Amino acid sequence: MRKCPKWRSRGLLFFVLGTLFWSMQLVAADEVPGSTYSALSDTLVQRAEHEVSRIKVLVDQGTLPQTRLADAEARLADARDEAVLAHTLYGQVRIQDMTPADANAMMAAAQSRVDRQTQIVKDRQQLVDSGILAKAEFSAFQDELDTRKRVLELARNRIRLLEELRQMADTEARLERAGQNGQSGSKAMMIRYDGNGLFDLGDLTAISAEFQKHFHKPLPVSALGQTLVHQSLGLDHRNRVDIALNPDQAEGLWLRQLLEKLHVPYLAFRSAVAGEATAPHIHIGTGSTRLKLAQR
Repeated sequence: MRKCPKWRSRGLLFFVLGTLFWSMQLVAADEVPGSTYSALSDTLVQRAEHEVSRIKVLVDQGTLPQTRLADAEARLADARDEAVLAHTLYGQVRIQDMTPADANAMMAAAQSRVDRQTQIVKDRQQLVDSGILAKAEFSAFQDELDTRKRVLELARNRIRLLEELRQMADTEARLERAGQNGQSGSKAMMIRYDGNGLFDLGDLTAISAEFQKHFHKPLPVSALGQTLVHQSLGLDHRNRVDIALNPDQAEGLWLRQLLEKLHVPYLAFRSAVAGEATAPHIHIGTGSTRLKLAQR
């Protein structure tokens, strides 16, 4: 029996899109433009929306059962959630520039995809138990669930990092104010080196190169310049960089020595304030100041 040309073209579209998705997974994340991934996700959403509309007409006509429409709507919800993740988790949005709305949408999308696949696995398990579905076919559904759980964990890690960045920025400002006011205990937690009082983001290139050369890995930058996190706290973080290194451990000590050799100002936070979860880190540049309101 020959297939209708319309169905052949649809099959070709799914093959092309599927192949592109598979190929993108083989490429390093930093080599795939976020805009490309988002565009592909949007295309899949449009395709799923069209399929729901097509099936709904056939269901209303009595040609297809209601379950086919439910399946198509679930695939559409999946595609929409994947599009959210393409923007928030896989896209070009820096962690420190995520808004609370972005973070909530990311977590909701990742969780929903896990919940849907969990139900699918339960349904397929019943088919296996009934002898309708082979165990070899069932493994693909379980593998998909495992993949979605890993994505959910990535989203949770991103949220934790975002909260840690917020706490770091807040702690920096409070410890610096405490040091300026001469409060006891601030010196034990924070090391301040004023250097020549000058630092520009362009200077980070040479510093990063030296770190890469010495430790054979990238400098762990956690916040670069002004971010939404600092903006929300009313802090001016322009021409300032936060590095996720403990200032008292080997890599942190080496970085501090390099900064002092270059006369670059920094603040080194040795430990968190009591009762807080802020990690030790090094702030390159002068301390973050309060943003000044624009004059009307």
